[in-house]
Amino acid sequence: KRSFGSDPGNFAASKEVAMDPCACHPAPDGPKHLKWGIDCLLSMFRGLRNGVMAGTRIRLPYILNALAYALIFRTPDMWSRVKFVIKQLFFHGKNLGQFVAIYKGICCLLRNFGISNGIDSLIAGAIGGWTSFGAQGGVTGAVNEQITLYLFARGLEGLIRSGVKRGLLPQAVDIRKPLGFKLLAAFSLAVILYLTEYEPDTLRPSFMSVMTNLYHESNSGALMPPMQFAPIVAVAFVTMFSGLISPRFGLQSCWTVC
Repeated sequence: KRSFGSDPGNFAASKEVAMDPCACHPAPDGPKHLKWGIDCLLSMFRGLRNGVMAGTRIRLPYILNALAYALIFRTPDMWSRVKFVIKQLFFHGKNLGQFVAIYKGICCLLRNFGISNGIDSLIAGAIGGWTSFGAQGGVTGAVNEQITLYLFARGLEGLIRSGVKRGLLPQAVDIRKPLGFKLLAAFSLAVILYLTEYEPDTLRPSFMSVMTNLYHESNSGALMPPMQFAPIVAVAFVTMFSGLISPRFGLQSCWTVC
């Protein structure tokens, strides 16, 4: 899968490339690992450009969503929310583009000194992450938290797959398979619910407010939902219990028929 703005290239195999592990890989479908030079500088610029564009594409739906809410509900703070999301778009693009440029530049420098085979990526990723996504507070802090937590989850997923591929973990925990994903879901929910019940101070206040509403505030109060949620709650209830009778009456089957 080629990323937007990537340059196609066919790399001819040569004795020099084969003998130098830091040189460009000859495989046409592999990544082009550059050393420091004009090609690396151009690659850094393209990476910066692509990072800004990727951040824009990711954040644009959030702006449209905030605009829709502002137009529909017209609450006093909604326009402030729209402005905040627009700021996030620019910070996301800037931080991501900056990271890509720093990462590429450091990798090129390290390969000039013979540091490669993954060590270059680990060092450059750590320095770039510290520099570009390490700040907290304000708009950039909010963006960095979202990106970092998302990448942490994706990194953990990749480590599990890598462990299975290398034989360090059993095939049963491969989250691409039904059993492995069920084990991951069970572990994740077990940890979150333990923290919710016994160590709530370790969870973020905004997240904990949702958990409180789900598991604590539901201990008492009215049984019927507000009118605007009543149709959705009714469909969920009916399909949940009818699905126990037969999968044909479950929500997934109902949506397929519709």
